[in-house]
Amino acid sequence: MAIQPEPQPAPPTSAASPAVPTQWEYRVVHINVEPGKPPEPPDPQVASEHLRGTLSPDFLAREFPEVYGEESETARRSRHPAEQLQTFLNLLGRQGWEMTDSSQVGPLLMFFFKRPLRPVPKLIAASQPKAHSQAAAEADAEAGRSDAPPGQPT
Repeated sequence: MAIQPEPQPAPPTSAASPAVPTQWEYRVVHINVEPGKPPEPPDPQVASEHLRGTLSPDFLAREFPEVYGEESETARRSRHPAEQLQTFLNLLGRQGWEMTDSSQVGPLLMFFFKRPLRPVPKLIAASQPKAHSQAAAEADAEAGRSDAPPGQPT
């Protein structure tokens, strides 16, 4: 009695093309790193002193509330640098960027991000003939559209 080898499964055949390696796009962001305390919110008194008293603090506060008001955009932007950086990094994350590294080069702190390269839509060449399917032609006819020149029956 002869021993027959067990049949081996055939290697899987794939109709799809070989896998394309992921392509990446990169983004580099730098931040100036200066020693010292974070900047203070705008102060009309300090601004008036900087202008050598030409404009009073009351005038500056009254005429420029968007800069010197309690809830001004400038005051909101003057948050602690860590909070500003967190907001910025969260924005990049929502856009699909992943931080891969950070490194300091002199006074610059560099952040490196990457995300998969997004496919670019293919452009249809103007020289290609129109390819209307039967369903598209019927929809055009129902909507009263036609490829026939104006005044010609459809």
